[in-house]
Amino acid sequence: MKKHQLLMGILLASTTLLAQDISTNEVPSIIINEFNRSFPKAIDVEWELKGGVYNVDFELEKKKDIEVWYSSNGEQIRLEEEVTIQELPVSILNTLEKNYSLYKIDDIEKITENKKISYEIEIERGNYEQVLLFNSKGELSK
Repeated sequence: MKKHQLLMGILLASTTLLAQDISTNEVPSIIINEFNRSFPKAIDVEWELKGGVYNVDFELEKKKDIEVWYSSNGEQIRLEEEVTIQELPVSILNTLEKNYSLYKIDDIEKITENKKISYEIEIERGNYEQVLLFNSKGELSK
């Protein structure tokens, strides 16, 4: 399972270099229908085609940034959404308070992939920056 997640991460990262901006009418209707059903209030929608995977970047209310990857058959592969510190599980908040209280939180993303949720938190202190990855139970990944 971890190999699959690593492979998917590498695939998504490597296809960024090969990404091609496309218009909405170049996206298959099955994907557009799924996107519109899931995110009817999306604004500032931008589509890209990355190695056969359709990527859409958009905003929701209050300028909440979201990015979704779809397979060519309309299946949602990955969802990344910007969240606030108040939306983090208590276990993650406790870890941040205990081990990273001297750091400023720069960015928080909730990632849903293969029905699993994780949280990516960028922290910084002076010139030092670090990305922390937590699973849905609030455990810090190595």
